[in-house]
Formats: sequence, structure tokens, C-alpha cells
Amino acid sequence: MSYQAIALKYRPQNFDEMIGQESVTAQLKASLSSGRIHHAWLFSGPRGVGKTSAARILAKALNCVSGPSPSPCGTCGSCLDITRGASLDVIEIDGASNRGIDDIRSLRESARLSAAGSRFKVYIIDEVHQITNDGFNALLKTLEEPPQHVKFIFATTHPHKVPATILSRCQKFQFNLLSTEAITAKLKKVLAAEKIDLSDSLIYTIARAAEGSVRDAESLLDQIIPAAMDKAPLGDVLSFLGIISEEYLNQALEALVSADITAGLDLIERLASGGKDLGVFLASLIEHSRNLLLVKLATKDFRGLAHVSPQTKETVARLAAKSSVRGILKLIDALILAKEQSRLINNPRIPLELAFVRIGLPMLNDQTIDHRPKTIDPVSASRNGAGQRPTTDDKKPITKEQELSDQIDRLPETIDHRPETRDQQLPAGTETGPGPQQQDDLLLSEVRQRWPAVLSSLQKVRAALAAHLAVASPLSSKGKAVTIAFVKSDYFHKETVEAPKNQKFIETHLSGVMGKEIVLRFTLVETLPGRKTEPVTEEKTSAKAAPGNEEFMNELLDTFGGSIQTDE
Repeated sequence: MSYQAIALKYRPQNFDEMIGQESVTAQLKASLSSGRIHHAWLFSGPRGVGKTSAARILAKALNCVSGPSPSPCGTCGSCLDITRGASLDVIEIDGASNRGIDDIRSLRESARLSAAGSRFKVYIIDEVHQITNDGFNALLKTLEEPPQHVKFIFATTHPHKVPATILSRCQKFQFNLLSTEAITAKLKKVLAAEKIDLSDSLIYTIARAAEGSVRDAESLLDQIIPAAMDKAPLGDVLSFLGIISEEYLNQALEALVSADITAGLDLIERLASGGKDLGVFLASLIEHSRNLLLVKLATKDFRGLAHVSPQTKETVARLAAKSSVRGILKLIDALILAKEQSRLINNPRIPLELAFVRIGLPMLNDQTIDHRPKTIDPVSASRNGAGQRPTTDDKKPITKEQELSDQIDRLPETIDHRPETRDQQLPAGTETGPGPQQQDDLLLSEVRQRWPAVLSSLQKVRAALAAHLAVASPLSSKGKAVTIAFVKSDYFHKETVEAPKNQKFIETHLSGVMGKEIVLRFTLVETLPGRKTEPVTEEKTSAKAAPGNEEFMNELLDTFGGSIQTDE
């Protein structure tokens, strides 16, 4: 006997064997039991969810010797003929290839003839939305007042393409995508009948890859079984199907939660060298991160995690216990940003690697290429506290995060766009007079003198912000507020630094350097003292019109130690 595909061999033969469509089968069985049987039904829904199978079962129920019955016997001549596709009274028509008015006229002529040996003549039209408008118009009268012995069952994946005049004459049933858990249960029954042993992890992976279609899942299983019977490695089995294993997703989530950048980058390298689609991996990882959030928010059970294996549930639960809701949200945001950035350069690998770096090393967030030369760091308030210098006798081992931060500090120097000034620091608390105006002038003078030191220390922790402030100068002060001025052509730099999170960071840093609380204000001016203002050309305006692309490219260069070469 020739081999029969799993999707055909294990097609449901009665309503009780159908999975995931309980509401549909319950209504059909109730209609058959009560004897209130309509003459036309429309089954709509995604591919592979049981529309055609339900149509055949309904045809059996109508023509069974003991019927019409909600439970066809499956053993009478009519049931067996329908199962084999040999019944003369159950006519299956492909709407895509029999869509014209002439085809519908032939159907109308044959519908007038009595059934050959069954109770009803049943027409099953698949993909009915493919029929032309003229064809629908020709079918309309027969559908509205069919002969007593004729029943119509329509199936379609696009019910909105079926004319309203046809829809109004049918009983409509919506078939839904199946849950991963329901598909997994069906696959396990098939494997038990075939006496084949596969791991739960692989079964869940197949069910998840089917995306709600039981037919797709059975086709994937049919493709995997030969390789699995030959004891091929699981990675090889999934590789040729383009499926991302749960094991990879668990490893990635472990690296993200543990801030293990090296492990994350190594995993990306293995996936890329193994021919995996990193775009698919990134989308799957976002979904898996959502699972982490659901488990963190759940109080009793794993609601929403029916599509993953029990082993993965345990892994996600363990990682959720180590995470905070805020941290998980930042993780998901970073991955979504990576997905958006991957569309810009048509290469998901670099944004994916940057996401692992951002999440594992928060101090590198939003960094771009620094445009000022490296100088001695007199004060590093963000790392060592206000007014404290980093010590050289620290015996603690260097962490991976510190090592990566040091690599950022050693980026190649570029041209300084500001006139050089000496760092002349005044003793903290120096007073020149009791008057408010004198105090304001003194604060402005101190900030101006320490401004190069502020930029130099800020460069060590947030190079992007230091680069934006490098084109600005302190303009005035009043009380504890200091106004920083940008020329109008540098409006983009001003908008960047006055973003709430950036301004707060700069204020904290400047207060630490100055040893007193300082509030910042930003403004635009025509010119800055000691600086030549270049006219804004069309080319420069165009370059500033896409700040997202510029900042993203700067992140790449900062993280991987590159530089931009220009020909002048």
C-alpha cells in the first residue's frame, strides 16, 4: 500500500474528532439533532483549521443511513464512499478552477437531477470567494430556492470577498486558529499511533511553528519524522525547516536577564553561522520576552504560556524570579528597537547585537561617536560619587561590563571642534561678595572655567551627551540655574540634551563636578563668543533631518570601535 500523508491519514471522521472548533461543531450537532437543517452553510477561517473536514463530516451526517445524525456511523456504504471521496452525491468543487458562469450553469443543471443513492446531493465548494461576479449571480437563484434534495457547503479563507447576496442566504460559521496546546495534543496522538518517540520540546516547537494551523503542523511533523528516525541532531532537523528551537530562545533570554553580553553575542554568532534567519529569531525572542513578562505578572499559573513546553515554562519562571517588571519592559523595548533598526539597514544582526549590549551594559545606552579629544578625567561623578576621583588601588576584579566600558574610552580620537581652554578649577565654596548678582556671576564664572572638565568627565560615561554639549557654552546664571547656549544651526543638539532623561543626567553630573546643586536651562542664540558660525547648507540640513539614522550609526561606531572617514 502506498504511503499516505499524516494530514490525510489522520483527518477527523466525525465531529468529536475535530479539535479547537467546539463552538462550530456544537451548533452543527444541535441543528442535526433538532432536524432544523438549513440548505446552505458558509465555513470561513484561516487555512488548515478544519473547514473542508467539517464539510465532509456534515455531508456524512446528512447522508448516513442512520441520519441525518450528529454522529454518523462511518461504516455504512454512504459514509465509506464519502470517506474515500467516491460518492456520486457529494461533489467537491474547487472554486478557483470552476469560477466562471459556464461552470456555474453546469452545476445548476446537475443540481436538478435527483441524488444517485443518497438522501441529499451535497455540493462542497472550496475557496468559493474565487468565483466571478457573473458566476455568483448565476448561482444566486439556485442557492435561494434549491431543490429539496440539494445542500450547499461553502468554504473560504476570505469571507469578505463573497457577495453579501450570497452571505445572506447561508448560515455562517467562523473557524479559528488552534492553540499550540491543542495542536501539541493532536501531534502526540499521531506519534503514539505511528509508534514514534519525539521529545516534548521538539513537539512544542513544531506546534508553535505551525502558527495555529493543524494541517501545517502535521505537514511539518511528516517532514521531520524521517530525520528523527535516523537519529539526526535536533539542530539539523530544525535547521532545514527554518524553525527556531526553544533551546536557543531560552539561552538568549538567560543571557539577557543575566546581562551576559559575551554569551549573547556568541549565541548570535552560532545562529548566523548555522544559517538561521536572525530576523525570525528576533521576532521569536520578542515573543519569548513577552512570556517572561506574563510569568512575572502572573500570581498563580502560567496564563498565556500554553504554547511553550513544560521545560521552557520552568526556565521562564526561574528567570522571571530574577527580573523586575521595569527591567523586562526595558528588555522588550530594546528588542523592538532592534527590529525597527534592522529594517533601516536590511541586516538584523548588528541591531540584534547592539540590543544585547544595551541591555547588558546600560551605561552604553544612547552613546554615539565623541567629537572631542580624550583628556584626563578629573572627576567622574556618575561612577564614583560627587567630588570623588577614581582610585588606582581598587583590588576588585574587572568585570565584563567594565572591560567593555574601557574599550569605549579607548575609541580613536577625532578632531576637536571647540577652542582649547585650560581646566582652571576654583576651590569649592569660594565667594566673591554677598550680593545676588555677584553670586550669579561667580557661579557662571565657575561653570565656564570647569566646562572643559565637565565635558571630559561626561565623555567617560555618556559620550553622546558630551558630543552634543561640546558645541555649546554657558551663557548666564541666576540662583542655581545655569543657561547653556547653542547657536541656531545646532538646534538638533539642543533638542537632544533637553530631553527629560538626558537633562536630568547632565544636571546630576554637573552638580557632582561643581559640588553644588545646579539646574540647567537651554537656549538658542545667533552666535557664541569665540566661535565662528558656519552657514547651514542644504547638505547639512539634510543630514540633520534624520537624527535617528545618525544616532544609530554612531552607536555602531562607538560599540565596535570604528570611525567615519571623510574626504576633504
